[in-house]
Amino acid sequence: MASTFGPRLWRRSTASVPPARSLGRRMTVHAAAALIAFAALQIWLVTSAVAAGAPSALIAVALVMLLALAVPIARMTERHWYHLSRQALASWGLHARFRRDVRRLWAAALTLPFLWVSGAMAATDAIAAIAR
Repeated sequence: MASTFGPRLWRRSTASVPPARSLGRRMTVHAAAALIAFAALQIWLVTSAVAAGAPSALIAVALVMLLALAVPIARMTERHWYHLSRQALASWGLHARFRRDVRRLWAAALTLPFLWVSGAMAATDAIAAIAR
């Protein structure tokens, strides 16, 4: 009678949950790559904006954005997943949260430079229009 339950239990056990220990290292790689992409996009957009006539103070603001906002946020996310991967048990829910956080990290890294540089350009145009 044990053969009736054997294959069914065996099939359930083959789809094991990936280890939680690797999530901290994987988030470190994602955070570093997202910071590089954020910085590269920001450099390209700011140099294009300055070449188009934006004030050169935009370069200082870009550096402050990178150092004061992007690096600490990426580091907090990385540290959170490093500690979580050391404490949590592996589960599919944990991996779903990991994928969600990776999507959010990359979405922020790829959209925020466009949003804030275009906002800065619009603000400088509005200030220039008021000054006229």
